[in-house]
Amino acid sequence: MGKKCEGCKIAENYNYWSELPATKHQFFKVMYGDFEHQMNIPQKFMECFKEKLSPWYTLIAPSKHKWKIRLSSTYDERPLVFTDGWKQFVRDNGVETNDFLVFRFVGDSSFEVSVFDKSGCEKEGCHFSINSNSISRRFSCTSNLHINHGSVAKEEIEICDSSSEDYSLWKEDEEETEDVSHVITEEKRERRGGSSEGKFPQSQKYFISNRRDLKPGEKKRASKMAECYRRSMKDNKRVFPVFQITMLPTHVYRGFNLTIPKVWANKHMIKESHEVELRVPDSTKGSWRVGCRWTKGGSIQCQLRSKWPVFVLENNLEEHDTCVFELIQKGISDDVRTPIFNVHIFRTVDHIVPLTVSTRMV
Repeated sequence: MGKKCEGCKIAENYNYWSELPATKHQFFKVMYGDFEHQMNIPQKFMECFKEKLSPWYTLIAPSKHKWKIRLSSTYDERPLVFTDGWKQFVRDNGVETNDFLVFRFVGDSSFEVSVFDKSGCEKEGCHFSINSNSISRRFSCTSNLHINHGSVAKEEIEICDSSSEDYSLWKEDEEETEDVSHVITEEKRERRGGSSEGKFPQSQKYFISNRRDLKPGEKKRASKMAECYRRSMKDNKRVFPVFQITMLPTHVYRGFNLTIPKVWANKHMIKESHEVELRVPDSTKGSWRVGCRWTKGGSIQCQLRSKWPVFVLENNLEEHDTCVFELIQKGISDDVRTPIFNVHIFRTVDHIVPLTVSTRMV
């Protein structure tokens, strides 16, 4: 077998670390010893890596979920190590002794990580792992296949049969769906010179979805996950009142208003115009103040109107996505106390693509 000369080895080393893009660089580590608490970075990688080192790196699992990890050094002569956040990554991805991890640099201080077990095969669960920080207030399970996330198992969907006795309290009935057209008509009337209440510049525009075409069955995916989630709320004795809405074009692309189910609103909402606070659990964007009012005329309804488009656009809601609204603080009239909702969002497609503003007016 032929051997490489020393000159070629030197040239290969130089070209690999200096000429190849950093996104071609990768290293592996075998998990042993005290791997759960920290992990040493190979010394050669740190010495030869041409990118500027960052105190924090993002690790991306095959599931595409991310973990922030601190890169630090305990002593001058020791290699750099992953410390803060590493233990959570290990736990969430089920990393065990003798597992084999491959780290591939993908830019922006990030590594994609593949995990193999001692059999030599990739660990299946890493393709469905979730950062536990994002679900700590819901479930202890960190699998993307849990009833609240990702693809719902067939038997779980069957348990959450939409024919359950209280299903009508969770979804808009036919009468309320028809009333949406009444809302659109009223919205247009306001723009022609009527009341200015609830106006927002984006609500006068038409938004176009850039999401890929949905596959057969995906239109029902979000609502099934939402139904399973609210069932789990009951099983876990969550006592807050909730209602469930599957997004229509008039909720998210044009018009921008959402009618709260009539029976639920009569029971739980303040009987006058007011604001509500919407919170998305685990969101880093804070909360949203949205105007809520009761319509006048033949069909009296409770609607989210003013600033609702802000909530929609900042949370990338699209048609067929489903929201479970959980009233964690009931409001009191005269602005003594604002109603607060946790809004749990379930998407037909996990990958988010921002909407495009059309020149067409509603």
